[in-house]
Amino acid sequence: RMQFKILADWRCKVNQNLESRVRLSERLRTWGHKSRTDFRVDMIYTAGPWNASSRLNYLHCVSHAFVGYAEQGYKMSRFSAYLREGVFSGDDWEDRIYVYERDAPGAFNVPAMYGRGWFSSLVLSAGISRAAILYFRASYTAYDFMPYEKRKPGKAELKFQLVLRYP
Repeated sequence: RMQFKILADWRCKVNQNLESRVRLSERLRTWGHKSRTDFRVDMIYTAGPWNASSRLNYLHCVSHAFVGYAEQGYKMSRFSAYLREGVFSGDDWEDRIYVYERDAPGAFNVPAMYGRGWFSSLVLSAGISRAAILYFRASYTAYDFMPYEKRKPGKAELKFQLVLRYP
């Protein structure tokens, strides 16, 4: 069995506030699904504590899959807030797209976008004192665009985390 992977990553800083990223990856192998092509484009805008980003991600393996989202954020030294909304479509498990989501330190969330639906998440952090930081994460994924006979229930997540730092 042999497998070959190619990754091309291009970043362009348009100006001090705007950056674009383009990524193309290809996986070729001698078994199973021979080819898996993943193409994504990110736009990132930053102005002081405010930032916004968007991603369009297309994948082709068995069929076609798509993920698109927009995220808005505000970050200062003791407070941050991020809101992300997006849609996804991928009918075959081999066409799933993984999307990293913000979370509290020491935790991670990288769901496989599979099926047809939408998602939304809110992540907050607040420095209560020099020794305590509170993290909050709420997210929901719905499969509203699936055919009725294949529709599955949505997934909700609510997380609180308190980090205490000792001098």
